[in-house]
Amino acid sequence: MVSEAATGDVMDLPGIPEDTIDLGERLDPVRTLLRRTAGGDRRAAGALLDVLGPRIHGLAVHVTGSAARASALTVSVLRSCLRDAAELAASGLPGEAAVLDRARRAALATRPSGDVRSLVSPAAANDRTRDRREVDVLRVLLGLPLPQRALVESAAQGRFAATGAERPGAATALAEVLDALVPLGGPKDPELRALAALDALALAYPSERARLKEIARGPETAGVHRHAIEAAARLTLLTAVPPSRDLHVAVLEGFAPEPVPAPEPEAAYSGDYATPVLGTDSQRRVVGPPARPGAAPAAAPGVSAPSAPTPVPSGGEQAAPEAAPSFAFRPGDEAERGRRARRRRRQQARAGTRRTPWISRTLAALLALTALVLGGLLVTTRGDLAEAEEFTDTWTTLSLSPEAQFVPGLSDNGTWQAVIAEDGVALRAEGVAGWDGEVLELWRETDGVARSLGVLDRSRDGEIAFTADGTADRLLVTREMAPGSGSGSPSPRVVATLDPGINGI
Repeated sequence: MVSEAATGDVMDLPGIPEDTIDLGERLDPVRTLLRRTAGGDRRAAGALLDVLGPRIHGLAVHVTGSAARASALTVSVLRSCLRDAAELAASGLPGEAAVLDRARRAALATRPSGDVRSLVSPAAANDRTRDRREVDVLRVLLGLPLPQRALVESAAQGRFAATGAERPGAATALAEVLDALVPLGGPKDPELRALAALDALALAYPSERARLKEIARGPETAGVHRHAIEAAARLTLLTAVPPSRDLHVAVLEGFAPEPVPAPEPEAAYSGDYATPVLGTDSQRRVVGPPARPGAAPAAAPGVSAPSAPTPVPSGGEQAAPEAAPSFAFRPGDEAERGRRARRRRRQQARAGTRRTPWISRTLAALLALTALVLGGLLVTTRGDLAEAEEFTDTWTTLSLSPEAQFVPGLSDNGTWQAVIAEDGVALRAEGVAGWDGEVLELWRETDGVARSLGVLDRSRDGEIAFTADGTADRLLVTREMAPGSGSGSPSPRVVATLDPGINGI
């Protein structure tokens, strides 16, 4: 049945249709769309854009304060979700929460700006969806005191000004609201719930994320974090804004191209010749037309036929113009038929050493290959150790220099840290995932001007270590087309932001 968003307490909210069919709590229609999208279903990909596109775009509008930046960010996030549809469908989160969590972290990585809007005012009704769960979110917010409601509305739009001793209490208040939207369950540890709420809203510091990862290892504690992310996804119902242009053309361009038809297999040889084909499969054979009485044997292509007397037709019969079947064998085949070769094989069979030379050669080849591989690994390991020691020395030197700044990064892709000093900068990251056909490029921004520091090399384990001379106001890591955009300015696809001005550093 179709559910409406109108109740006695909340006005009828005009908007765009989204998830209006009551499918129950146990079903996950977005996960189904992700799985079909991963299989190349273009209709499922379009449905995924219709369902979650307004909520991603609206969240980006509220965070960035710019419709143009929000549109570009929405297209980038949706393209990444279509590319990683199989990964999102296989994650431990519901499909909707997994996509919206990625969108929130990508939006907050662009440094929130603009004004914070009220999410329960009548003026925001035209921007909302018509989801059946929106009424529950409005009831929870309307039941809060005004200071706590303002705190939740600011956090839902990427702003959280609480620092120092005020931060734990404000995080606990956010956890209580998320628990009212989606029961968090699990242990009632205040620290666990507060850190889970901050990370679910992409507001946690790197140190807080590390602490949450440390205390949320068990199944019950991990469930608290997962439910907090689901509750944060519910808040995007109140920030949904339909995009001003159709997203299908920009997002679905090049998605799931038509498969190239496989070439038709060549027709197998078939004939009705009565003459059998002699020889083995390893012999090269050329078969001609069937033999005729009195016909001369035809030579195989590229093989000179042995001179043989031409048979004289008996009874005055005329020779047919067609050639008889001809066969061409390799010289090695005839050599193996000799008496000497047969004697050698019998001697090897009696001695039991017929396969010994092949086994010894194989073992020798394997030993040589193993020695080469181990030598290469040893050289590579020594080189990696030397580079690691050099980076550690540079990091320590810059950290001890006067007025050096240790800057944590804001990113949804790995953990980023940097040291910015007057003599240089040092950057390191862990757990960074890469993209096919794209590279990570580091930018240094000084007095509002961005300059490229080069492309970052990522190891197989997702680790990055980079140093450069000179100082910077802040660092920015973006995704560029390999081997680089070459445009002289960073792309809007920001992976990590390292700004000393964030978090009061």
